Amino acid sequence: MSSIVEPLSLVLFKLRKVNLSGHNYINDNLLLHLFKDCKLLEEANLSHCYKLTNAGIASALLEIPTLKSLTFPILQNCEMLPTFTRNCPSLSEITVRHGWYVNNVENFNSFVVSPQLKSLSLVWNCWLTKETIKVFALFPNLMRLDLIRCGRISGKLMCQFLRMCCKLKHLNLSYCQELNVSKINFEVPKLEVLNLANTSIDDKALHVISKSCCGLLQLILENCYNVTEKGVKHVVENCTQLRVINLTNCLNVDADVSALRLLSTRSLINIVAPPCNRSSNKRRRNSSW
Repeated sequence: MSSIVEPLSLVLFKLRKVNLSGHNYINDNLLLHLFKDCKLLEEANLSHCYKLTNAGIASALLEIPTLKSLTFPILQNCEMLPTFTRNCPSLSEITVRHGWYVNNVENFNSFVVSPQLKSLSLVWNCWLTKETIKVFALFPNLMRLDLIRCGRISGKLMCQFLRMCCKLKHLNLSYCQELNVSKINFEVPKLEVLNLANTSIDDKALHVISKSCCGLLQLILENCYNVTEKGVKHVVENCTQLRVINLTNCLNVDADVSALRLLSTRSLINIVAPPCNRSSNKRRRNSSW
């Protein structure tokens, strides 16, 4: 029985997902031709395709009306984000692996609001300043925001984008070492998942967070060495709907004390506990320095 091989053009036309991560030969011209052939494409991963330019990606997006998710390696200018969503109205999820230092947004007033964008992930981006942060105002319906390893996020900047993105449900600020959230004085009622792993937050910051984000369902505090039982108490008392808390490697949290407090909270279904013996872990940690 002879097999029937579909023509390449038909295969490309039916393609829904494409992963080109690490394919360094992909340039703007090749991407344009690929998107012209893949009329039903919904997801494109262009990570580590360093020959691509933001302008080239923007042009290619004009050819792909069905794309929902886009991942690319470098954001050369934060003004390109609203350009991408304008060129591809179906785009609801953007992930950027790196960013450059961009100090202003010259043509901000000319951009159109993009209500379709629901998820934005910025990893290793350093362009977040008081000027560029206003780009978030163009995405009022964001429900997920990942700002992983974005080293310039201060408490003031955090307050700004939380006010702009009032529909956020998932916020990831892991590895943001300069983070200071003690200035939040307003409520973020819809936030359900907050990842603060590997940050320098302390009990005071947790108190503020627990009062401003009292609807939290999940809180990740992995490797937060400045958190103690006092901070855990604030969370338990104020976040009455909390279902998951991760205290992995929180060396200053006494496992026995925190367990008693956490077990008294009926809503919790998953507790990732800190080290069982705080003093021994402290000694181990100090001896490794």
